Amino acid sequence: MKTLGVILTLVIAGLAAAVSVARPAATDGTLQATVGPGYTINLTQNGTKVTQLAPGTYTIDVNDQASIHNFHLSGPGVDQATDIEGTGTTTWTVTFQNGTYTYVCDAHATTMRGTFTVGSAPAPTTTTSAPPPAALKVRISSARVVKPRTVRLAVTATRSARLTATLWKGRTKLATSRATGTHATLNLRAKSALKKGRYLAKVASGPAVASKAVVVR
Repeated sequence: MKTLGVILTLVIAGLAAAVSVARPAATDGTLQATVGPGYTINLTQNGTKVTQLAPGTYTIDVNDQASIHNFHLSGPGVDQATDIEGTGTTTWTVTFQNGTYTYVCDAHATTMRGTFTVGSAPAPTTTTSAPPPAALKVRISSARVVKPRTVRLAVTATRSARLTATLWKGRTKLATSRATGTHATLNLRAKSALKKGRYLAKVASGPAVASKAVVVR
């Protein structure tokens, strides 16, 4: 009887060990993805940059903080992205497999990117990326009245950009004009002739703004 009891004990222990081995390790977790407001993009877990993960299902809290960037995550079985023009927070649930994953800003993919590996994939090669481009600056080099209801602006930008010019009288917007490039001439045409007084011309591209006073005599 003692021998039978020992055998039963060993069999039960073996079954328990087999169940323990068969049960997959818990790999689920929460990651934090951020992009902007400057030229930065990151994927972290508990404050640490993600470089290697175990395969499994993860929750990703995405915080898109810039209307000129997006967060695009891709790799085996995963292709998720926010809009470049939009901002805000969202949550993704993704399942990572063995392989290499990449996250980029699609508008600045050569400078804003990162990679990490999952499971047995080899670790990504560390490369030195180029520094982010300098902040965009815009300037109104001249603003003059060319017709009774038209103000002409000469505008420059430190790199090609979409420029939006407006003409204001106090808090009232009188005209709008748009152009794209590093140098542009924009004609701001009001609905009626400009009366004598002081006006303000503005040009903007994202957070870059310039203004210049216009006096009608």
